[in-house]
Amino acid sequence: MNNRDGCLGASVRAPASARKPRALRSVFTKLVAIMVAMAAGLLLLVAGFFAFIVGPNLHSSIDELLRDYTRHLAATAPDLATAKERAARVNLHVRYEGPAGAWSTAPDMPTIDEIRRGAVAQRSAVLLNRNYYLVPGPDGGTYLFGWSLGNRMNQIHTALVALLLGVMIAVIVITYFTLRQLLQPLKRLNEGVDRLSAGELDVVVAESTHDEFGRLTEAFNRMVGRVQGMIAARDQLLLDVSHELRSPLTRMKVALELMPANPRRDGMAADVTEMERMIAELLELERLRSGRGLEIVRQDLMPILRDVVATFESTAPGVRIVAAKTEIFAAIDAEKVRTVFRNLLENAAKYARPESRPVEISVRQEDNTAVIRVTDDGPGIPESEIESVFEPFFRVDRSRSKNTGGYGLGLSICKRIMQAHGGDISLERNRRSGASFILTFPLEGAPGAP
Repeated sequence: MNNRDGCLGASVRAPASARKPRALRSVFTKLVAIMVAMAAGLLLLVAGFFAFIVGPNLHSSIDELLRDYTRHLAATAPDLATAKERAARVNLHVRYEGPAGAWSTAPDMPTIDEIRRGAVAQRSAVLLNRNYYLVPGPDGGTYLFGWSLGNRMNQIHTALVALLLGVMIAVIVITYFTLRQLLQPLKRLNEGVDRLSAGELDVVVAESTHDEFGRLTEAFNRMVGRVQGMIAARDQLLLDVSHELRSPLTRMKVALELMPANPRRDGMAADVTEMERMIAELLELERLRSGRGLEIVRQDLMPILRDVVATFESTAPGVRIVAAKTEIFAAIDAEKVRTVFRNLLENAAKYARPESRPVEISVRQEDNTAVIRVTDDGPGIPESEIESVFEPFFRVDRSRSKNTGGYGLGLSICKRIMQAHGGDISLERNRRSGASFILTFPLEGAPGAP
């Protein structure tokens, strides 16, 4: 087994962008934020336009209109009854002081003398406050008119703001669901990319639109089909070559048997044996890929694990089992599972350092899954290579020297065996050094269990 090398990789750390919450990196969230910012900017623009442009011009025009109207009212010399009736209709309060006496339509009206002395400030915002106008009457008296438009205008402003906010919220909600619906193809495409990167080569994304997203989905499906074809052609080529090599290897073995014994003959025989082993593993990969080659029987995992561990007791750095349960029954092919355990322990022993602690194997049960973790403190695997260690013929050591490993099929076979059992194998780097291989076996009744 040879998918590792002696390099000590850096500790695994997620990039800064990966540590951000997924929602903050979503295009959908960014579009909604832009839309909210545009709505808020439009609201501020409308408010500023009314406050700084429409408001001052409107106030000055209404102020001049009110002055003319109060002069006209004063010329008609209204009495108290007429003034009260008008005050009820248009919020215009009147105080009169003159030869005909003194009266007021509202108790809080200031006196004419207070207005003349400036004790009551005149307001510039006619529509938001009470404004006062002193007008001489035809009988020599003086009328004080007080326009109270503020309350009514405040109500209008409040209603306008509430209306604008309601419209803005409605636009945001409608846009939210519209964008969500429009971006559904992109979400499905992202899920398809995730499944493809996880190794599901049969993924097909539904084409629900005919826009740019639809064309992108169609291109993705075509790409997946081409990748499937390329991988199938590669696997078929390896399979064909493996089959064709068996006949000449058999003839070579016969010829070697007829040669006299000498070191050269022994070296050639070792090379032929290694080639036979490689071909056998390639054919085993193909059988596992097609779902053949397994003899499933319900049995206990623990005796199989102990038997394999016993063969490594005298091999440095040793093996230690930490089990939470004494027996775990699952539907497995015992010989294939032995191969997985043996490959992982051979790998750990091969790359162990003089100061390495014994390999630790922990066994536990989580719901309907048995989880076996094989942990060593060897040199570990570089972070950039973790995703590729289960690929056939992959080796971190590109030299492919016999001194640093074989030909890179051990972990690939482990992966295929675990997947054929409905389980999986994954790799985690330890914080300090070494690596942990996690095996998961579905127990009886679990989804995917054979």
